[in-house]
Amino acid sequence: MSLIKREPSPAQSSASQANGRRSNGPRSERGKAISSRNSLKLRRFSEIVARSMAALGERPADFEQVHKALAAAMEPRDGWEAAWVQDIAILRWRLEHLQRAEVGVVALRRRRLKNQRRRAGAAPTGSAALQLNSLAALCGFTGLPDSAMKFQQVIPLFTQLRDIVSAEMFEKESDMYFSLLYAKAMGPNAAVLKSHFDSVAKKYKEGDADGAVEARQSLLAELNKEISDWEQLQALYAAEHLEADPLQEDADLLLPNQELEGVIRYETHLEDQIERKLRQFYVRRREPVLRRAESLPAVVEEKVSVELACRTASAGSQS
Repeated sequence: MSLIKREPSPAQSSASQANGRRSNGPRSERGKAISSRNSLKLRRFSEIVARSMAALGERPADFEQVHKALAAAMEPRDGWEAAWVQDIAILRWRLEHLQRAEVGVVALRRRRLKNQRRRAGAAPTGSAALQLNSLAALCGFTGLPDSAMKFQQVIPLFTQLRDIVSAEMFEKESDMYFSLLYAKAMGPNAAVLKSHFDSVAKKYKEGDADGAVEARQSLLAELNKEISDWEQLQALYAAEHLEADPLQEDADLLLPNQELEGVIRYETHLEDQIERKLRQFYVRRREPVLRRAESLPAVVEEKVSVELACRTASAGSQS
């Protein structure tokens, strides 16, 4: 082997420059960005938000378990892919938060509906009670808006009137009952009922009980019908406002409202983000990821051809 240092031939210099142009690192912006994260050290998400997790009753170790499970399934090969895996784990963690929020929204709506039924069955208090008393003085209990209290007052008053007629106790003052029922807003039907009642009571007070038998039976039929009508209205009110109907609850709870629609839209956004991250991850996974110790195949072929050219040129110069 010759110890004399020779100057490279023009062919060798050209080959060296060609190899140098092909092996001095990435030139594109994307390539530089990827290369810059080859030795990326990821900071654990659970360390960043550990305090917030504790406030939500969560454990950072739970997130790390999800993160490790994803990493084991996806097998990231470098820091860039590891960053994608962590991003997907974070998005998945947020999606679980939203699913909890969706359940919470439905549970709160169920609680509100239950409280509404309880309020509908309770007696009014405070200013509401004062307003109802003022309205009752003008329109009577029959003129009040439908409520549990209204039916609890109206039906017993009609029942007491029926008991008076059944027991033929017409000496009792009946105007009080009609006043409580209708006050000053007595309509045509109420006026007919009171007139009929007063007519029968007058006959009994005058001692004509035998002549009032038929009228008394007719009056009892009117009062029974009135009580039956009010009991039906009470049953309808209870079914709509006081009793839990499974079908109505499903309609009220499961149909999206503005609050629930916001949660669902954000869930869809996170699912789209997870899908996008997965596509990016597997698109890069299909690209060849080469170790630093390996040479690019194109450069090896070029180097072999250049060495052959150099040997041919050297042999020609010696000859």
